Amino acid sequence: SGLELLRRLCRAAVPKKVRRRMVPALTPEEISLAESHLYADGHPDEVIVSRFSVDLTRGQLQCLRPKTWLNDEVINFYYKLLQERSRKAKAAPRCWFTNSFFWNKLSGGPAKGNDDYNYKEVRRWTTKAQVDIFQLDYVIFPMNIGEMHWAMGAIDVKRRGFRYFDSMISRPHPNFVPFLRRYVEDEHKAKKGGPLADAAEWDLLPLEVPQQSNGWDCGVFTCCFAEYFSAGKELEFDQEDMSDLRLRIAARVAKADEDWDRGP
Repeated sequence: SGLELLRRLCRAAVPKKVRRRMVPALTPEEISLAESHLYADGHPDEVIVSRFSVDLTRGQLQCLRPKTWLNDEVINFYYKLLQERSRKAKAAPRCWFTNSFFWNKLSGGPAKGNDDYNYKEVRRWTTKAQVDIFQLDYVIFPMNIGEMHWAMGAIDVKRRGFRYFDSMISRPHPNFVPFLRRYVEDEHKAKKGGPLADAAEWDLLPLEVPQQSNGWDCGVFTCCFAEYFSAGKELEFDQEDMSDLRLRIAARVAKADEDWDRGP
């Protein structure tokens, strides 16, 4: 009918909403560096970067190709870079980044359903890292959920609570809060010589995070959660940014240089 035709013409005349770009565009150097390590010829066992007493191979880095689940080697290496970046930053929150084994060591891991609290397994971690968590703003750790999914946890010392960053699941494991609460209590007893007065009040802090729309980008989200949160920035990225962010992380890891905020 004429009325329906008019409606269609009106809809067509409405300009489409342009998505505001939240993530800076990749630089030519980032693209070149990432693609040379992700796609160029080379043996998968070739070591492409050595730092933090870790040899990262071409095959390991290639988990940053599209539609590929990230491995713990790349995520832990990126978190090490974030630790160095945080350490150098003058105005950023004070952070300690653990590796991906922290939560599973503390909770017994997927083999025990993350249902077996064990402070002894992580008691020496802060001593080895020479950190006092009660002098920090955040303790940040990647979480391997059931060998199938990546998320990020954080102890927010400043706000006296816990944060759970997950691009797919809104609620953490039921033991997430009680085990982390016991951890801060045990850490205070072990390192400060007495109980933490308000430990019972530490709870899960409300949080909304960007969500993924596929089954393979959780690790990229987990890297970006750590990068943005540790810098005190809003989580201004989403699913549409993931292809570029895979290349950006690959370039940063291959370069093994945490000073990417410095600019050219």
